[in-house]
Amino acid sequence: MSYMNDAGRPNGNRDARRPMLRVIAGGRTRRLWADGCSIVVAPVDTPPFDLDARVVEEDTYRILSADPECAPTDVHPVRLMHELQQYRPDRPGSVVVQAGRPMRLLAVIHDVNQEPTWRAVWIEAALRQVMREAARRRVHSLGLPLLGRQHGRMPRVAFVDRLARVLTGHRAHNPRRMWLMVPALADVGIVFRALQIRLFSRRQNERGI
Repeated sequence: MSYMNDAGRPNGNRDARRPMLRVIAGGRTRRLWADGCSIVVAPVDTPPFDLDARVVEEDTYRILSADPECAPTDVHPVRLMHELQQYRPDRPGSVVVQAGRPMRLLAVIHDVNQEPTWRAVWIEAALRQVMREAARRRVHSLGLPLLGRQHGRMPRVAFVDRLARVLTGHRAHNPRRMWLMVPALADVGIVFRALQIRLFSRRQNERGI
């Protein structure tokens, strides 16, 4: 197991008492280092750094990310109906990549034909796929909202538990920096503390303590 030095970098075995989980206090933001990833918990209106990619909540038909303004089209209505009939919805738990700056990673966690539209297992599957896509596309800074909260009722702590499981299970895929985007300042402390506890708990379990 490797450890972190005071700069938040791997420190070999020079100080075996310092775990790979380090907390940095802030004002509107809270930061911790975990497995080589700097995680900042901050409100959506307080970006801590520029993003290479941003995760967006999505449904199987991509309704949630669609432009609410319908632009005029020259496509014949018959052809349009045919295209709609041929459309195949995305699989729950998958991720759709959209080019741009920042890149958009559409996390498909909703199925509007079901109630509720979201599932915790879909959210965890999407998180795993997000990390794989981020590693594949060399994303160094990632913006991640609390999936299942914007268009669902996924409990904050339940989401954090799934995220901690993914981060510790796929360390090679973790980005260098992650902005955990919370709706409001009041959520920062709750989410940060929950993530800190769960990462520490999983680390202790791995060490057999």
